[in-house]
Amino acid sequence: MSKRIISLLIVLVLVVGMFAGCGTGSNSGSTPNKDNDGNAETGKIDGEGYTVNYLYMVAQEGANQQKVAEAIDALAMEELNMHVNLIPMTFGTYMSQLAPMLAANEPLDIFPAMSSSFATYIESQYVVNLADYLDYFGDTLEVFGDDAYCGYIGDFLVGFSQMKERGYPTGMVVRKDLMEEAGFSVEDFNVTTDDYSTFEQIDELFAKVKELHPEIICLDGTTIMAAGAGSSYVDNMGDDFGVLENYGQATKVTNYFESDQFRTLCDIAKRWFDAGYVSQDIVVNQDSGETKMRAGNCLSFVCYVKPNTNVEKLAQTSYETEVISLGNAMKSTNAVNAVMFSMANAAKDKTKAAQFMNWTFTSQKFNDLINWGIEGEDWVLDDQGLAAYPDGVDATSVGYHNDFGWIYPNQFAGHPWTGNPTDIWDQYRTYNGAMEKSKAFGFTFNSTPVANEEATLVSVSDQYLKSLAFGAVDDLDASIAEFNNALYGAGLQKVMDEKQKQLDEFLANNG
Repeated sequence: MSKRIISLLIVLVLVVGMFAGCGTGSNSGSTPNKDNDGNAETGKIDGEGYTVNYLYMVAQEGANQQKVAEAIDALAMEELNMHVNLIPMTFGTYMSQLAPMLAANEPLDIFPAMSSSFATYIESQYVVNLADYLDYFGDTLEVFGDDAYCGYIGDFLVGFSQMKERGYPTGMVVRKDLMEEAGFSVEDFNVTTDDYSTFEQIDELFAKVKELHPEIICLDGTTIMAAGAGSSYVDNMGDDFGVLENYGQATKVTNYFESDQFRTLCDIAKRWFDAGYVSQDIVVNQDSGETKMRAGNCLSFVCYVKPNTNVEKLAQTSYETEVISLGNAMKSTNAVNAVMFSMANAAKDKTKAAQFMNWTFTSQKFNDLINWGIEGEDWVLDDQGLAAYPDGVDATSVGYHNDFGWIYPNQFAGHPWTGNPTDIWDQYRTYNGAMEKSKAFGFTFNSTPVANEEATLVSVSDQYLKSLAFGAVDDLDASIAEFNNALYGAGLQKVMDEKQKQLDEFLANNG
């Protein structure tokens, strides 16, 4: 019997137990009841005397950071009888400080873990196997459904994801004003990997914009179809070294960098590079497409897209944009478990930490607080029921504002930001439900047996991939051959064989 079925049976037993009045056991009340607003009722969890150390990401620490910390602490005391010590970190701080914190066993209960580190965290015993605490996650399992089990590596449940998009199709974000000036609308584009000649529609846009504005760089940033965004065309099962092609509909692990698709996408990029449409220093550029567009001389950049990309990019670039789709949406494990909320082994009371984590996936007030800040000071509800800046407050003066819902437990429980459709969360649900699942959905590759090879392969990829993907090479075929020779020399076949072995075991157990 697969672990997913076992987990679902556990949930069923819990539900039956609740209806049978089994409230006297040690797990009694582990899932809070809800009031009419979807928030946990007071006093349903006995968290007395416990302080949860909760690490989370912030865009920046605003002036109201302490107020937010106090408000969340008060909310948790009211609803869970627990204290909370917030540990806010920017991405840069997180990348430099999390590993030392875990190694030193510093006070930490819950933190976002990146999939690239799962194997290390398990081997180093930094994280708790949440499979042992599933009876405290009734709400979480209900919120996520089958997606709740994408954090498994073997029998070890690393954590739970966030409520967000479940696939990362590639798209091109284009300045709307320049597109319209050139005589195009987004409806003019029907670009698909089923017919690569459709990419020539973008050539026409680039040529016209370049004619009107020679100073404009038509494509900039750090991502393009064959690099960074390339995993949207295949299921890379956690890394690019061995993939399932055709949007994950294959079951044989292959080398994407030898595929016809990779070569074709590199060729398209070379066509753009040679025509002068692409920034000529693109290979060494470290600035995102959003940063380049905000500077005022960039027409477009490539990135992952989703239903409200336009709203996000307006805030990030200061320009109204349109999105040209460059591929299909595929539901893969990596789209779900790229970042998971995990429990640190340093947690003093793992049961109470589990109860708190479960609560974060359902509490509207909690998700609004960590994302938007203090209601009435940092945000208010507008006439449409959306979060918005209060009168006299904007992005330059607000005391706290993240817009990081995608990396918080459940943005669907919170309020969308103004500018989004009022039904944006329903749109996400529809969007997620329409995706074709990869054949490997639910599988997470354990790279521990080939850790040395993986590290070497990353170095090889860093040396070759960006130049190839952006077309900044003289001889494409010779450069691709050199890249692949270097990959195989670094142990690619061994990694692919190990990935195939683990995938076959997963498919056999979950067929």
